[in-house]
Amino acid sequence: MIYEHDQLFRRIVIAIDCLVVGIAFCLPYLLRDSLSYFAPGKLARLHRLPSLQESAWLLTIVAPLWIVSLSHAGMYRSLREKRLIDACWNIFEGSLLASIVFSVIAFFLKFEVISRTFITTFSLCILVTLVAEKCLILALLHHMRRRGYNSRTLLIAGSGKRARRFAHIIKTNPQWGFRIMGFIDEEERVGMKVGEYEVIGALKDLASILDNHAVSEVIFLLPRKWLAGLEVHIDTCEKVGVKATVAIDLFNTSVAKPKIKQLHGFPLLSLDATPYDVFHLLIKRFVDILVSLIVLVSSLPVFMMAVVAIKLTSPGPVFFRQIRCGLYGKPFTLYKFRTMIVDADKMLDKIRHLNESKGPVFHSRNDPRVTPAGRILRMMSLDELPQLFNVLKGDMSLIGPRPPIPDEVEKYERWQRRRLSFRPGIVCTWQVSNRFQPDFQKWMQMDLDYIDNWSLVLDLKILFKIFPALFRGLMYWHIQMEKGS
Repeated sequence: MIYEHDQLFRRIVIAIDCLVVGIAFCLPYLLRDSLSYFAPGKLARLHRLPSLQESAWLLTIVAPLWIVSLSHAGMYRSLREKRLIDACWNIFEGSLLASIVFSVIAFFLKFEVISRTFITTFSLCILVTLVAEKCLILALLHHMRRRGYNSRTLLIAGSGKRARRFAHIIKTNPQWGFRIMGFIDEEERVGMKVGEYEVIGALKDLASILDNHAVSEVIFLLPRKWLAGLEVHIDTCEKVGVKATVAIDLFNTSVAKPKIKQLHGFPLLSLDATPYDVFHLLIKRFVDILVSLIVLVSSLPVFMMAVVAIKLTSPGPVFFRQIRCGLYGKPFTLYKFRTMIVDADKMLDKIRHLNESKGPVFHSRNDPRVTPAGRILRMMSLDELPQLFNVLKGDMSLIGPRPPIPDEVEKYERWQRRRLSFRPGIVCTWQVSNRFQPDFQKWMQMDLDYIDNWSLVLDLKILFKIFPALFRGLMYWHIQMEKGS
């Protein structure tokens, strides 16, 4: 019954969203007509829009597209526990995806009834209207649930630390509409007070408790030693149609996050220590390709100047190719402008005493193998430009941990190998924050912190730090050259 209620409510919300999409579709036309009255002749682009009647058929594409995109972004998962900020983010994600797909469809099918101006105006309108609608819906639901309407009664199996913490979360969020009836646990704990609630029965009496009380859902927060007998209790809930939910924080992992997924009918519990938000990673990949193409085309003159400088100042090839370890340690060929003499690797043992980095990575600010042109290219970080081809190939990303060489990986401690679980990048957090003070242990930890806290916003913050880091690099090399002279 509760499941059917949820499905009905979800369909109502989808129907309301379809209506809102239709209203947002009409707004650019209404905006054009209204503004034309006050500023005739100044809205040429909007004037080129055909009439609403001619464009109405597009709603058969737009409405399903937006609903599917919002669903993919997680908008229609339970609104009961959803915060307004989460709903707004779902709307932004879904609308961004739908706008991109709609623009691509319009471009390839050459729709004459829409323009870039319409798509931009419509996208803004739909963002505003959907956010306003969700604000109203969530405010109404929270108000009703605080007053006791549309509430659900929970029975918590277990009364330990995890169960008490869960009960506190439910208690402090009355807008979710959950009411805790009490705990059930081992027989000797029956009657005990746990926080504000009581252990009302033993776990073995679950069937009779469900028969005599109106329970909507049983939350199992049991210790691992009880897992063997859990199937019996889940079967008890299943027989009377009560929802059974099992907490999956069963293992004390410091980084890995538990996730439930289905594989052809097999429910799997995954403990993943790396980010796996497919939609966000897809956006990251799209930005990687777009930015790489733009930078490669716009920097062609710089490429030519670098080629000439390398050829004039040292014999050998223009590009330096090196095997690096990529995602999960998979080897790939990394491209850079050559900034060292040919066969520089063979000199490494002779200059090992100049190493300024602790750990397996060699780093020296006064590396004698660097050529005159290479010093300038490194000073401005232009030697990294060819790695944009690695980004286009999918070996690398714009932002991510730097790809190590296989010899370095062989010397990694076990905890350091986790940095290979994320696609390597041209720029990492260490480079933009502490570029000329290498500390290997700190470098590794910063890379792992980046992986553990990765988000599109974090990538954006790192991008904004690139130019200040380049400026610091220029100042540093200027000071070094002053000292040298």
